Amino acid sequence: MDENRSRTQYIGTFIFVCAVLLFSAWIEQSFLFAFVWGGILSITTYPLYHRLVGRGMGNRVAAGLIAAGIFALLAVPMIAMAVRAGMELPSLMAWGRGALHDGIPVSPQVGEIPRIGPRLSALWQRYLSDPDELRHWTGVASRMFATGDGRELPHRLMEMTETFVIATLSVYFYLAASHALVTDIRAVGRRFLGERTGGVMRNTVGAVRGTVAGLVLVGLGQGVLVGVGYFIAGTPHPALLTLLTAVVSIIPFCGPILLCATTLMTFAANGVTQAIIVAALGTIAYGAGDHFVRPKLISGSTSIPFLAVLTAILGGLHMFGLLGLFMGPTVIAVALSLWRAAAAEEQAR
Repeated sequence: MDENRSRTQYIGTFIFVCAVLLFSAWIEQSFLFAFVWGGILSITTYPLYHRLVGRGMGNRVAAGLIAAGIFALLAVPMIAMAVRAGMELPSLMAWGRGALHDGIPVSPQVGEIPRIGPRLSALWQRYLSDPDELRHWTGVASRMFATGDGRELPHRLMEMTETFVIATLSVYFYLAASHALVTDIRAVGRRFLGERTGGVMRNTVGAVRGTVAGLVLVGLGQGVLVGVGYFIAGTPHPALLTLLTAVVSIIPFCGPILLCATTLMTFAANGVTQAIIVAALGTIAYGAGDHFVRPKLISGSTSIPFLAVLTAILGGLHMFGLLGLFMGPTVIAVALSLWRAAAAEEQAR
């Protein structure tokens, strides 16, 4: 009788806990991504927080300092990009009006390309130099934008701003209460996972920090190096393109695509030599970063094959957007940690 009563109580408690957790997630669904972003940033910056507290700084002061630093580090480049774009918008609009009225004349450098130059010049003359044809394709593109995500752009910008603010605030509260949070996570983990908890936590932390270093820091470094080429080669709008390249380079395989476009832009504006400068610096940046530095930082932190990490990054990007870049490798790291722990326990028997 007592055994049946205990089992019924256990099942009832389990159902109640699951219902409360699901209801809580439903209430906070608008901010779940912000909380996850806050957790990722907190894990990444925790060593700095621990060092500041160890030197005598109060835990709330250290958490506030780091949260303010994150806000400045992420917000300032975005604001700078927006301001720069706003300053250059009148000239771009004037150029656009002139192009729609008179067409875009064929760049002299295009015809100098061996073998394919005349063909490219003919295509340019047909689709870009003809004002009627250019207005037609511009109208098609504007209608697609107006009927698609273009109408949702203000709403999406508001959502991004709200997520960024909540994530930054989360960093402060996570770090300020980090000691209690880590203790609670370990206690709950031991209840459900037993001795595997330590390995799961280490792999989770390693995956987050390795992914942030491999994607964000390497991407920003690639953007800066390619940006140097923009300034040397006289690429149009080099400051704006440098900021854009740094942001785009965080996502695997997107940086080289933008590099091709900016190389063609430099070629059309300034000729072959300047385009070679941009292409050479970009090839060095993306070749070294994507093939040597990034795999070492990401897979070296978790002992996970880089192919598994890469597919986890791309799969997470497809499923969850930008947040999936960090969630994908973390989930794979936890799964492999559980697999290895179970295999080690079985082999030890």
